[in-house]
Formats: sequence, C-alpha cells, structure tokens
Amino acid sequence: MKFAIDLGHNVRGDGGAVGVGREDDLIMAVGEIVIKRLRNNGHQVVTCKPTWAASVNDSLNQRVRTANASGADVAVSIHFNAFSDSRANGTETFAISNSGKAYAARVNSNIAALGFTNRGVKSARFYFLRATSMPAILVECCFCTSPRDMSLFNADKMAQAIVNGLLNH
Repeated sequence: MKFAIDLGHNVRGDGGAVGVGREDDLIMAVGEIVIKRLRNNGHQVVTCKPTWAASVNDSLNQRVRTANASGADVAVSIHFNAFSDSRANGTETFAISNSGKAYAARVNSNIAALGFTNRGVKSARFYFLRATSMPAILVECCFCTSPRDMSLFNADKMAQAIVNGLLNH
C-alpha cells in the first residue's frame, strides 16, 4: 500500500498547540516512527510536510496537494489535541468516508488500548479530510495539554498503535 502521512503543523506559519508538551515535537516524534515502520513493513510512504508556508491555509493546501499527487491509498494526518481545561483527555480520530472511518476505528481502538480515554471516531469537515482524493483520517493522538495524557504518552507505543490500526494488526 501507499500511505500519505501528514506531520501536522511543524512549519513556520502553521504552529501547533503548546501545553505540557509541544504538539510540533510530539507529532514529529510519533510521525517519524510511523513512517519508518510502514516502510519497514514494505509499504510506500509519502511525507506531506511543507518546508515553508505563508499561512495555515497555504500549509494545508500544500499538504493536500502532496497527498493527492502521490496516488496514495490512504492519507493520515497526525495531531495532538489541546483544550484550555487540562482535565480534557483521550484520543479521537476523524474521518468522512466509510473507508476512512474503518481505518479511524482501528487506529483509535489501538491508541485507546494504551490507556487513553477513547473519545471515539468522529466526522468533521476538516480541510485535510474533505480535500484529499483518497480515504483520509486525522488522528488526535491525545491531549498535549493534559498532564494525564502526557504521563501515559510514549512515542514508540503511540506510533506502533497507529501502524497496527493502519495495517489492521
């Protein structure tokens, strides 16, 4: 299979949330392992991370263009959630299409099995989900603003949970 992996934010003009952990750093820690493990399992991976963007919209457009041009079977955008109330916690995954929701359910269940509250699979009209030409999911691994979630977080285990969900292991 071919995967388009979006390492959300992580470019000037499109910074991620900051809490107990920095979303940009957490995404890179998890995403680089996801990419490596998918490749080690014989899959092709295209990274959808611009090197520069003038704005959040420009960043999103570049990510979607890269995913669409890649001919990937599935697009995955990796993120960490944030909320002003540090008690908010857990994992949730977004998708629009039925096939996207099937990937989202597997990924979300694998992450929840690590001890994170399962906030479920949700539908949302996020640009990345509606503008990609293949099934797409947006993973909110956990809350970077939650001391509880950050105490459970392990980049290696989180990445493996995402890979297991994508590969249906």
